[in-house]
Amino acid sequence: MRQISFFSILLLVMMMTACGGERDGDAGDRSSAEAGAIRQADHTQPDAGGPAADTDSAVDSDSAADLPPGGGAAGRSSIAFLQRPELGYRPNPTLKDSLQEKLADIIRWRKTAPRDEPLERMTTELYALFNTLTVTATALDRDGRFRSDIHREITQFNATNMENDDDAGRIMNGMTGVYSMYALLAKMKFYGNEEQQAVIQEINDETAATFKPDIPVVEAAAAIADACYTLTLMIMDDIDSENRFDKAFTQIERQYTHGKQVAKRREDHFINGMFRTFEISQIWALSLNPERRDDVSQMNQGVSDESAEAEKVGTQMAIAVKYLFLISFTIAEDTVELTL
Repeated sequence: MRQISFFSILLLVMMMTACGGERDGDAGDRSSAEAGAIRQADHTQPDAGGPAADTDSAVDSDSAADLPPGGGAAGRSSIAFLQRPELGYRPNPTLKDSLQEKLADIIRWRKTAPRDEPLERMTTELYALFNTLTVTATALDRDGRFRSDIHREITQFNATNMENDDDAGRIMNGMTGVYSMYALLAKMKFYGNEEQQAVIQEINDETAATFKPDIPVVEAAAAIADACYTLTLMIMDDIDSENRFDKAFTQIERQYTHGKQVAKRREDHFINGMFRTFEISQIWALSLNPERRDDVSQMNQGVSDESAEAEKVGTQMAIAVKYLFLISFTIAEDTVELTL
């Protein structure tokens, strides 16, 4: 199994600051022999009893049944809050056009990026996910308070990508970039809330503490997936102030706990964390725009169909990342369209 060197661990811990941390290209510097180890996952059958088999989403069309069709004020409480004139809201058509073009660029790039092997698909989806999260963050950063943080994340991500020429380095760059953006989105959401900021830092510290000398890369990725789940759960628990999705939250948390209990391999932990993050993100999408009910249902059906056909755990890992990107892209689209 491929390992991360002690030097790489130090760099990974340094870059995982709770405000979206420093990433050094050396953190992804691994030999081609190491990169081959994660490919081994795609020659392993999924565990029939593990989280890879648990693809029935806790979020379905019934979860949004009490939200008004077409998305009225009650169904878009987060949007209504963001668009309150007394808080200084002003439409920003220039930024809106710029971010919509960036979303279009992401789709164009994704269509032409390598996707033949599970590792390539994972890398492509992780990179598309990272860039999509930067769009969401930019749209939400209306006063520019976090502009330099977002720019730093993009710069570091691109610089590290240029320095990596193997699958292992690119996957870790993608995972740490995605984690940093979720952490930054959480810090943005809870700006000024010292208690929640402390929780975000605690999540970061706990995640960084798992990075021991010679930790397998898939184990590091699983730890990051768990952190992404916890951060999105924090964000959505606060957004759903009217408790419309309590039933879905309870089911997702139950599935997450069950997945951790039955997971027999590190790959199972990764799949569990990513799929649960996907489900929490569905609640995010529906709270933002209830008209996305059908889109969410189609994604859930896609997960079910593709997972049923996945004969190898590496393929299942790629599916989990793919659908997290798709729901995140939906969130980014609606955030830009409805708030700018």
